[in-house]
This record gives sequence, structure tokens and C-alpha cells, in this order.
Amino acid sequence: MVDQKPQQSGIPNFNKLEQNILKFWDENKIFEKSLDKTRDKEPYIFYDGPPFATGLPHYGHILGSTVKDVFGRYQTMKGRYVRRRWGWDCHGLPIENIVEQHLKISGKKQIEEIGIDRFNKVCRDNVLNFANEWGKTVRRMGRWVEFENSYKTMDTSYMESVWWGIKQIWEKGLIYEDRKVLLYCSRCETPISNFEVAMDNSYRDITEESVYVKFKLLPRQRIVNDLTNDKTYALAWTTTPWTLPGNTSLNVGADINYILVEQNGERYILAKDRLNVLEGEYETIAEFPGRSLAGLQYEPLYPFFAEYLKTNPEVSPEQLSHLHRVYLADFVTTTDGTGIVHNAAMYGEEDYQLAREKDLPRVDMLDHKGQYLDYAPENLKGVFFKDADKIVLKELRDKGLVYRTENYLHSYPHCYRCGTPLFYNALPAWFVNIQKIKPKLLGLNENINWYPEYLKRGRFAKSMEQAPDWNISRNRYWATALPFWKCAEASCRHTTCVGSVSELMERSVNFQEVYPAADVRSNSFNIESIDLHKPYIDQVKLKCEKCGGEMTRVNEVVDCWVESASMPFAELHYPFENRELFQQRFPADFVAEYIAQTRAWFYVMHVVSTILFDKQPFNNVVTTGTILAEDGSKMSKSKGNFPDPWLVMEKYGVDALRFYLMSSPVMNADDVDFSEKSVQEVNRKVSLILYNVWSFYRMYQKAASDAKYEDLKLDHVLDKWIVSLLIKTQREVTKQMDNYNTVRASRAIAEFITELSTWYVRRSRERMKRDDEAAKQSLLVLGFAISETAKMLAPFMPFLADYIYKDVTGNESVHLSDWTDLSAPAVDTAILEDMALVKEVVELGLSLRKEKNLKVRQPLAGLQVKFIGKKGELDPEILKIVAEELNVYQVSQADELPKGENWAVKDSLRVKIALDTLLTDELKAEGLARDLERLVQDLRKKSGLTVGELVDLYYNTADEKVEDALLGRFDRKKTFVNQISKSLEVEADFETQGVVDGKAVWVGLVKI
Repeated sequence: MVDQKPQQSGIPNFNKLEQNILKFWDENKIFEKSLDKTRDKEPYIFYDGPPFATGLPHYGHILGSTVKDVFGRYQTMKGRYVRRRWGWDCHGLPIENIVEQHLKISGKKQIEEIGIDRFNKVCRDNVLNFANEWGKTVRRMGRWVEFENSYKTMDTSYMESVWWGIKQIWEKGLIYEDRKVLLYCSRCETPISNFEVAMDNSYRDITEESVYVKFKLLPRQRIVNDLTNDKTYALAWTTTPWTLPGNTSLNVGADINYILVEQNGERYILAKDRLNVLEGEYETIAEFPGRSLAGLQYEPLYPFFAEYLKTNPEVSPEQLSHLHRVYLADFVTTTDGTGIVHNAAMYGEEDYQLAREKDLPRVDMLDHKGQYLDYAPENLKGVFFKDADKIVLKELRDKGLVYRTENYLHSYPHCYRCGTPLFYNALPAWFVNIQKIKPKLLGLNENINWYPEYLKRGRFAKSMEQAPDWNISRNRYWATALPFWKCAEASCRHTTCVGSVSELMERSVNFQEVYPAADVRSNSFNIESIDLHKPYIDQVKLKCEKCGGEMTRVNEVVDCWVESASMPFAELHYPFENRELFQQRFPADFVAEYIAQTRAWFYVMHVVSTILFDKQPFNNVVTTGTILAEDGSKMSKSKGNFPDPWLVMEKYGVDALRFYLMSSPVMNADDVDFSEKSVQEVNRKVSLILYNVWSFYRMYQKAASDAKYEDLKLDHVLDKWIVSLLIKTQREVTKQMDNYNTVRASRAIAEFITELSTWYVRRSRERMKRDDEAAKQSLLVLGFAISETAKMLAPFMPFLADYIYKDVTGNESVHLSDWTDLSAPAVDTAILEDMALVKEVVELGLSLRKEKNLKVRQPLAGLQVKFIGKKGELDPEILKIVAEELNVYQVSQADELPKGENWAVKDSLRVKIALDTLLTDELKAEGLARDLERLVQDLRKKSGLTVGELVDLYYNTADEKVEDALLGRFDRKKTFVNQISKSLEVEADFETQGVVDGKAVWVGLVKI
């Protein structure tokens, strides 16, 4: 018998195994060695989007890190140099909100009271508070990345590159200042991007009271053949009653048909298609197109607003004359409401555009905190806009101007950081003109390979087609300052853009005064000694190149998405350093993030790269879905609706979690309800099965063996089959990984592991136990299959793959090995097909045995098989496999299957079988022997006896047939029994009292 290693006992502790591998990687610098090995090879460029370190990593981050690590490891094994550098997103509302809570302040007024310098210093000091926790998670997940050598968006070098990028866009004439309607957060006191709200699912379904309002038309105005009287009203519907005090006009559709009805002594105008909103009986007076209503005047709901506008010096008499009239508008529909739209110029995008077009007054009603300004009536002055709904509705009811109200369920936007309800507000801001570059954006998208592919011309292209101009300014503090300086002279107001620190030094009139510690004349000048954040940068003054006056920096800071979009060049401090390296690293070969980034990071990076470099920023992009709680809701710490990732890793190992994620529909950009049971299933069906295959191999193969395909001698049919199946699987995995499809790749690996264990190892077990050349060859084949499986598995399950590969091959690490090229060896498709048929025959045969209540241990005389559509005979060795699987003495192919009482027949689309179910006395005796063998094997396992450990067997039974089976038919070799004797007096080491075929038998084992 071949020398054997002790069998690994019990269920392995994968968490402990992985911890040991982590220690091995660290001590032996395996990641660094993998980089050194490929440093001079063709690079595979990977961009890593910078996360915020303002919270602990969750399953979404684990998913993203796993995707990036999988392809980094795979491409490294394929011989590519994959530089992987971590980055931190340091600016913006996430950290500012945390610092406000830390300092127990709220809002811009209190920030400025304590000092912007102090506020920003606390932001800087706290922005990386969770970096260590992130580092622990990243390491435990097995992700290889330069974590310590990270880039940070708050570094001056990074910010200077952002300035450079903005200046390039400025010089192309694509940046402008304007007032537009934007989503606005009154607590953070800054505009919020639409995609920021959308990407974090910050729309909440809320039920609010909507209102049908009666706008009283001035009397004696003609509508076709009718005149308005003093009780004629236009009915308009709104879900935002708080905007009604700021109403500036009503809008109707030119070609929509409207109806004038009379009800309870009052006349109402609304769209014909919306008559269902009326309650009770009414009389139709007239019907007319919407254009007949254009120019009609009506009384303001709130006279205070009109009176204030008359005193406002910014409102002209001509604008006042345009106020409170009916205007035609293309955006009016009859899908809901009344077909008449209430317009509040400052609080809706379409409202503001129409107000501009018709030269209506455009004056704020709310302050920067979302509260009514001082010119409002006392009951509204200082009231938060969402709290004003009830006040407004009560006043309008009291005035008899409410037709009716109804509860309305709709999705309402909230701030993605603080949760405050947002509102649309016309704000001054700085924009990048997206409309001018849309054709280029769409054209360059054609060069990108998207996975899943439908996103290319679906979500990504459609979001670009509908994209508004990009608001790149924020009214906050802790961010890169917008590099725009304006002349203070009212008659000039010239604006300029600064694109570097050196340009700032040259053009500033007080640089040394603001930055006295910066020795700008020194050759070793450190750019990081200059803090470009507020408030210091605000103190820098320039001389106006137009009039010679003083220029002051604009107050706004840069949208942090501009920083993220600049990552490809800013992390390298391009163009001030690393010019050649950037050219080599642009565009990226690969990026990966979750699906919301199609409208965020992927989009903004595409915009900036298109403008600056006339290229797409990446060639391949993998987009994942979102991981939800098991009940389909959003994961929430407060709800506790998901298992702690660290506990999951401890229970099942990181490998199982990684493989589960990579094989799930989340990798097809679908949302997935996280399932701990599925992680457990991966642990059981992939990790444990492969571990057991390796454990069995190690029992019989003592020495390390790094066998190659060329070393294999494939004589046995099972060896031929498993190697062909391995080659086919490895080619499929390679194809799918090259196509960025981890789902198909991982599932192909899992299927192969199942086949390797349940068919190859199980069917070859006895062959491998023998001490002969055939056993050596089969073990060589198994070792080759295990090591190649470990290679395929390495990107997905880096720990178990390395543990097994190192042990089987004796090589240092699977992650330092090359991805095997198995494109040359021929795949024996005939044997793959034959084995597929075999499994189909076995499945049918086992089904028949179950139907006939014939246990598999009971031998049967024969089985006849008819294949439909297959020519030629099956290899006798393959038929032998069928015989052993179904425990029949003879299997034969036949053109016609026998019929009769003893023959049970079953078929499928490709196979028909006939099973001989007749049980002779001889067969019954053999069945009894097999039952006794099982009894002994169970006792051996329960007693902890190792494979090959010989014992003497003692028995006692009153049944002659049981005794005959033990003495004449029992397989002593298979059960490692030295001799069999009948005795009750022996003192057995292990014993059991069993029942076989209804007969009692005592069995005792004595170790030799």
C-alpha cells in the first residue's frame, strides 16, 4: 500500500486556516512578490474609486473590494502588472455633518461663529477616523492593495491637479455662472446633485395632503364666447402647498381641451380629461382649447407677496405687469391634477424657465435655511417650508379658496447625508456645459465594454442624454476651493481661473503674507506646506488683469464629485509630476462599482476625461447591483436586519463570502437579498468538498507533485474524462473572466469541484488505494486536477486555493503561479458526452430502484440500455461504471429492451433502460453481505479507525444466512478486516448491536 499522511479529522476551521494564510502572506510578502514578478510585464490599468472613511465598511464595500481583488489577482496570474493603490475621498458633506455633531453645532451660521479655520481643522483631523477599521476589513477580505500608500483628495498635490483640470475646462469655454433651479438642502445650506440623491436611494415614499386650489379670475374677461364673472375660478392642483404664497402664474396646455362648469353657484375651469376630480353634480357651460385662456388675469392668493414685489427695487414695473396671468406651457399634461399648473417661479425647474421666458419677477420667498423671509405675514415668518403646508391650507380654507384636498403618496427627495427634506430652489452656481459635449460623450461611450452589456446604451447612455449642465459648486467649507477670482470693481467684475499653485504665486499680490511659512524660493519647496482650503485661500488677492483692481476668490467650493472625476490624473499629481506614468495609465483597463455609480463616478469621470483628453476614462467596467437585507429592505444598522460581516467571516470563512458574492446575480447588476444560508451553502458545497478532495489525496500521496498536462498518462477512462472536463472548464473560466462574467466563471468552477468529488474521486477511490502503477497515475491526475482547480479558484477563494496549492505542489504560493494555458490539449468530447449519458442512465436506474423499493446495496442481475440518437457502443470501462453505480452484475446495450414481469423500464429524451428486478437467493445473500459491510464501516468510522488500520472481526448471530454472508461473501479487503471469528467471549475494542434484513447480529472489532 502507498504511504499515506494522516487524514485531516473533523470539519476544518476555515477562519483559522485563512488567518494562517494571511500571516503567511504578510511574513513572506507574497503581494509584493506578485508585483515584482510582473513589474516589467504589460500593465493592466485599474482605477479604484475613493471611498469615504467616515463610517465602517459594510457588505456593499465588501462586494466592491472583492470584485476589484478578483480581477487584480486574475490578471496578475495572466502575467499583467496590476498596480493597486488605495485612495480616500476626504471632502464634502459626509465629514462636515459628522464634525457639526462632534462640535455640537448646526448650520453655516454656527460654523462661521466658531471659525472656518477651526471647523476645517477638525474635519482634517477626523476624516480618517475609521481608516484603521477599513484596513482590518480590507486585509481580512484578502484584498491586495497598497493601503498605506494611499492618495487623499485633501492633499494639496491632489487639489492642485483638480485646479488644473478645472482650468482646462474653463479655457475651453465650458464653465459658466448662472442661476438655476437645483435640489437644495436647508440644513446643509448647499445644493445637492440629482445623482447624489438618486444613487443613495434618498427618495422616500411619503403621504402628504395635496390640494385643489381655486384661483379667482378677474371678472369680465373673455373666453371665446363667454365672460368671466366674479365667481369664476381656475382649478389648479399642487402637492406642495407651501409654494402657493409665492405663486407667480398659472400654466395651461395650448392644445388641451378645457371645460367651464358651474357647480353650487361657482364656475370652475379645468381640463376636460380631468373632470373626474370634481365632486358632485355640475353643469357644463362651455368647452375651449387652452390657447383661449392665455393672458387671463387672476387675483393673487396671497396679496402680501404682490405688495412686496412692488417695493422690491430688483423688480421692474414691466415684470409686475406680467404677474398673475395665465401662460401657455408645453410641460402641462392631463395625467394628473387639473390640467392647470400653479407656477412658483423660484421653486421648480419648469417654473423658473417659464418665469425667465415671460420676464416674471424672480424673488426668493425662503431664506437659506428654508424658512419664510421677514416680509411674509407673521404666521409664516421664520416658518420651515415643510411646516407651512398646514398653515397655508388653513388660511386658504378660511378664504374659501380650497376646492378639496386628498392624501397623496409620492417619492420625495431627502438629503443623502442628513435626511432633511430637500426643495427645488433657484440658486446662483457654477456649471459645466454638458449640452455642448453630449454628442462626444455618447460617441466615446461606444468604446467602453460594459458588464452587464445592456447598461452601455441603457442606463448610462440614457442618463447622459437627459443630463442637465453639471453644477460643480457647493456653498460649504471643507473641500477644494473653486479657483475663480472676481474683480471687486462693480464696473468690471472680470473673472479669472487659476490652474496651479505656481500661477497663484505669480498672480497674487499677498501670497507670502497669507502663507508666511511657505519658502517659495527654496528648491526643496514642499507643496503640502500650502493649505488651499478655506479660510486661507479666501485671503489671497489677485490684481485684475483688466482694470488693475483687486480680485477676490468666489465663496463657493468644488463639488467633491469633481475631485472623484479627477482621480485618474490627480492621484499622480499630473501634469506637475508623473507625466509619462499618467500617459501609460490612461485610460484604465478596468473599473468596478455598484450600479448607482453609472450616474455618479462613472459619469463624472467620463465627462472630465472627455473634455480634458478626448478619450473615455476606462475601457472595461463591471457594474454590480445592491446588496439588500434578507427581507428585501435596505440594510440598516438601527434595524439590525443583516448579520455582522465579521461574524459571517468567522463562521464560514471569507472565501465562502467572496464566492457567494461573485456567483450571485448581484454581479449582473441585479439587487440581491443577502442570504447567510447561501454563504453556508458555498462553504459546504465548494470549500468543504474541495478540502475533502485534497484531504483524500493527501492520504495516499505523500510527496509534493507539481504535475503538468504533459506528465499525465491517461489510460483509464475516468482519468481521460476528468482531464478533458478540467480543460473544458478551465477554458470556460478563462473565457468568462476575460469577459468580466464572474457568475458564469465561478459556477463553472463549482460544478467541476462537484464532478471531481462525486464522480472522479468516488469512482477512483479503490483504484488509488492500490500500490501499483495505475494508482500512481491516478494520483498524479488527481494532483494535477486539484492544483489546476486551485489556480482557477485563486481569484475567488484566495485563502483555500493557496493552502491547497502550496501543499499539493510544494510551490510558494498559487498567487505567484501563472494561469495555465490549456488551449492546446485536445478535449475528448466523445468521452464527455458518454459520461453525461452514464450519469443520465444512473439517475434513471436509481429512480427505478426507489420506485421498486430496492436499496442500492442490494445487487441485481442486470441492466439493459438503449441510447436514442447515439451511434456505436460505449466503452466497456464506462459500462462498468454504470454497473458499479447501480450495483448490477451486468450492463449491456440493446436495440430492443426486454419486457416481462421482472423488468422495470424508464426513459428520458436520450436514454431508455430496463432493470432486472428479480431477486434470487444468491442475490439476496450478496445484499446481506453488503449490509454487513456497511454495518462494519459505520462502526469503524464511529470508532475513529483510520483507513488501512487492520482489525479482527468477531460476531454472534442466531441466523444462518447472516453467518454464511459474513464467512463467505463479506469483503474483508474493503473493510480492512484481518480475520472473522464467531465469539461472545472476546473483549472487543469497539462493538455494536445491529439489525440486518430484520436479523439481529453483534459485531466486535479488535485492533491488531
